[in-house]
Amino acid sequence: MSVGVRIAIVGPIHPIRGGVALYTARLAAAARERGHEVEVLSYRRLYPRLFFPGRTQLDPDPAPALLAGLRVEASLDSLSPASWVRAASRLARGRPELVALQRWHPFFAPALATVARAARRGGARVVWLVHNARPHEGRSLPWGPLLRLGLHLDDRALVHASSEAEALRSLGVRCPIRSTPMPAPEVPREVLDPAVARRSFGIDPGDVVFLFLGYVRAYKGVDVLVEALRRLAPEGPRWSALVLGEWYVDRSWADRAAAAPPLAGRLRIVDRYAGEEEVARALAAATVAVLPYRWGSQSAVVPLCFAHGRGVVTTRVGGLPEAIEHGVSGLLVEPGDAAALAEALEEIRRGRRFAPAALERARARMGFPALVETLEELC
Repeated sequence: MSVGVRIAIVGPIHPIRGGVALYTARLAAAARERGHEVEVLSYRRLYPRLFFPGRTQLDPDPAPALLAGLRVEASLDSLSPASWVRAASRLARGRPELVALQRWHPFFAPALATVARAARRGGARVVWLVHNARPHEGRSLPWGPLLRLGLHLDDRALVHASSEAEALRSLGVRCPIRSTPMPAPEVPREVLDPAVARRSFGIDPGDVVFLFLGYVRAYKGVDVLVEALRRLAPEGPRWSALVLGEWYVDRSWADRAAAAPPLAGRLRIVDRYAGEEEVARALAAATVAVLPYRWGSQSAVVPLCFAHGRGVVTTRVGGLPEAIEHGVSGLLVEPGDAAALAEALEEIRRGRRFAPAALERARARMGFPALVETLEELC
């Protein structure tokens, strides 16, 4: 594909919050930087309130500067088929040459399939950016054909872990599938002082700091982390743990754990959506990030941690073993194993560090400009 074509990206974007919205913004900015004419088709309603456990679906922060001047139409309503048809028709009239649709939950498949069908009729190449072949939660529900609805033989699919490519094939998807690493975002060059960052969270500057970052959901294993923290030896270097992110599950058990020995004064729970500034501050405060997922596909948190020079302790699920080189850029343990996780955290307390390898891993991973190049190659 030559530079300077019309690209439509279908997915949530600011003021909708969350990882997929940030991905959309970074991809759109990178495509525009490469000289493409870019527009984003977003949602005026994403999740129906009944299915959304959080406080709000909107980002309280201003739109990032990289979105200035970007054409965005927020016309998709997840519950309104009429909006799918209108949005698809309007998009097709713009004659995009490439339509990139973000797919992360089968709930949105009918809307996206409607848009993809109109795009093909208008002569566009359709690429599916599949974040999750299967949903993280509600996996036992009869999603059935929704898991592959809309993916046509003439389309292309791009995933960020080979395990997701295998999952798509197991679902009967027959279009060409390509796997590339989750892009590492560019981060500001200013280096935040870890001591200052730790004090901002009420953490002693001399502590070893374990950070959990992101929405707290059942599959992410925060309970396993809490149990692992309980197992840490009482002697040795001081440590603190910070759980930063909005809770989508009951938190009362964690509050009780944080108020009682041995975690009292060590475990800090910040139950709110963290914007980019607070995320950067938390990563500056962290010695290592800990993602004790029970299951999953891949995680955008991993390349974000690498970009900030922080190694990751996580589990052998989905595409995470592809992202983490055990003993070099982080540590891998079995999911649900609090004893093994505690042993890994003890290694961090004893001085194991991964900053140089994490930064190198971030540089080696594909960034968003390279992701745009990959989309060009697919088309």
